[in-house]
Amino acid sequence: MKSIAPLALCMAYSCCASANENITQQELETITVVAIKGNGIKISSTAVVNLPGTANDPIKGLEALPGVILAPSNSGGPIAEPAIRGSSSQDNLYLTDGLDMGYVFHNDGASVYNPLLIESFELKTAAWQPNLTNANGGVILTQLRDAGSLGNQTVLDLGLYRSGFLYEKVLSESFAYYLSYRESLVHIYVDNFIEDEEFSFAVPPRNRDYQAKFNWQLSDQDSLIFAANGAKDYIEIAFDENGRDINKNPDLKSGERYENYYHSQAISWQRYNQEYDSSNSINFLQQKQQEREGDIFSWQADIANIIIRSDTRYYADNFTFAVGGLIKSTKIDYFNSGRLLPCNTEFEICPVTYFSDKFSDQGDLSIVDYSFYSNIESDLTPTISSQLGAAFIGSDLNDEQYLEPRIRVLWQLYNNHQLHFAYGVHHTWVNDYRLLANTLGNKKLHASKSNQIVIGLNTTLSKNWQLTTELYYKDFSDLVIANPLAQKRNPHQIINPSIETYLNVASGDSYGAELMLNKSFSEDWLGWLSIAFSKTERDNPLIDKKFNSEFDLPWVVNLVLNYQINQQWSAGFKWRFQSGRRYTAVNSATPYYEQDQQDPLFYIPEYDSFNASSVKNYHRLDLRIDYKTQLMGLDSSIYFELMNVYAFKAIQEFEYNKDYSSYEKDYQFPDMPLPSVGMTLNF
Repeated sequence: MKSIAPLALCMAYSCCASANENITQQELETITVVAIKGNGIKISSTAVVNLPGTANDPIKGLEALPGVILAPSNSGGPIAEPAIRGSSSQDNLYLTDGLDMGYVFHNDGASVYNPLLIESFELKTAAWQPNLTNANGGVILTQLRDAGSLGNQTVLDLGLYRSGFLYEKVLSESFAYYLSYRESLVHIYVDNFIEDEEFSFAVPPRNRDYQAKFNWQLSDQDSLIFAANGAKDYIEIAFDENGRDINKNPDLKSGERYENYYHSQAISWQRYNQEYDSSNSINFLQQKQQEREGDIFSWQADIANIIIRSDTRYYADNFTFAVGGLIKSTKIDYFNSGRLLPCNTEFEICPVTYFSDKFSDQGDLSIVDYSFYSNIESDLTPTISSQLGAAFIGSDLNDEQYLEPRIRVLWQLYNNHQLHFAYGVHHTWVNDYRLLANTLGNKKLHASKSNQIVIGLNTTLSKNWQLTTELYYKDFSDLVIANPLAQKRNPHQIINPSIETYLNVASGDSYGAELMLNKSFSEDWLGWLSIAFSKTERDNPLIDKKFNSEFDLPWVVNLVLNYQINQQWSAGFKWRFQSGRRYTAVNSATPYYEQDQQDPLFYIPEYDSFNASSVKNYHRLDLRIDYKTQLMGLDSSIYFELMNVYAFKAIQEFEYNKDYSSYEKDYQFPDMPLPSVGMTLNF
């Protein structure tokens, strides 16, 4: 099936109205690397709002940072989420203003954030501080600005792809609020971008999101923040009756449907003074998941979360001490049905579903997990400082408890060179609740584990130039894989109902080197160059196979530059190179006949070694021009983008015919030069 995720970038023309003038170009276009103490990279959102190829979506700028790939699944989509340093894209932690989110990416690949509200985001790639738990991959921290920070304003955003509004009001010196709402419009013209004629949209892809925040300044030290946010996504696909998808798998006759939404409400109390800072919050998060893939599986779940979080930092002359924790209560009511076939596509090509028995299961899960941490940062000598901490985490699902030590040492070698070393133990709970369901899942599954080591050198080349080099190693254990003894591969096979469907027995590792050369804004330009080399493997002991992970892209290079031509004009480009994606080739196919049928019902493919092949290397150039002027007496800015300038065609998947004797190449979008234009009006 042709992926629809890239439609997030398609020819969006937007018109915005704002009550405030833009921040100056120098304030907007800065990238701050805080790898020394922040264990990652922190970027002001406006540094990447103007990044070519992002369609003004700062979160999509993650792909231009070292160690990050937006890897579409082997099935072609629909969503490509960040995979960080060889970890699965499902092993990341996303926090917004320190609060959990239902999800971060819409069904078209765009983020759920209004870019006008993002103050900054931070990427942590390994061995981060102990206050951040339940992640083996990476941590993405998004900070939304306080209400009223830009004064009163009304922003109306009208576009072909997405429309919405932002209303912000300062009520007094102590009270301010904003409300943002956006709705996708891609459903109006999505058929114009679909080359595959063997499926149609019964319900075209649509999504919406909202954010609201109310700031109450109680005193010089204390403030209350009331926040609400949410999103909804839905899409339904119908396959042609005689098309290749149904011919290859009759279980797809009823089509596919995805509908997900979440609503979050939170209250936070924050105190800042010279002696200590504290943040305390309670978050109510409701989610609904509905997914159906023909007769293969159907999942419906109502998920209710209550999350209480507290963080405090104490400041002394020679050290900083942090302590805190969280308690999360999750209630899941679900209905699950389909074929009784466990499978994890990260480790295998799923067997033919048609032979597996059908099942139906209704149940509920109740889970309480928690984490408590402490951390101390101190100067050991005038040139050596350290960060030493640990988190104690647990879950009542299987009475699990783990200790996660975290350590980081900084050594100032010379005035311009700083060596850093970090080590951390990380765990990730089973967050895909389908794996814990009664019939198809296994409630005995426990957390996966990762040990992570980083050594790096930060060099200040000059006032505006910084070079960061890092070597890293991650190992993974207790990864979840499907039990091959529970997979029915022919109509005569009998599966023992007591066989466990999923097991925590897989492992893997990832290691590599990364370099980032950063130029902050000066002399009318900014930019960065990142180069990453890595190796990522997985090990399935049940079949005694070690193989390249789907996230194994050995080389990734990003080159970004933005030049301020004058007060009105600026221009920039982004060029990206990455190794070709891994895939599993088909060697042959065997026909399967039902009784009394002369023609085969479908063909059973025979595959080469898992992820043994790779497509050709990928590279792409995006350009952008911004122009500031006045229209109808109003301060305005206009931008023009051209994505995939030289029309490079990157293979995303191979669409085989019914008997697997031939295939068509499905390319990543866009596979041709694609223009985009936008405009803002400031009142």
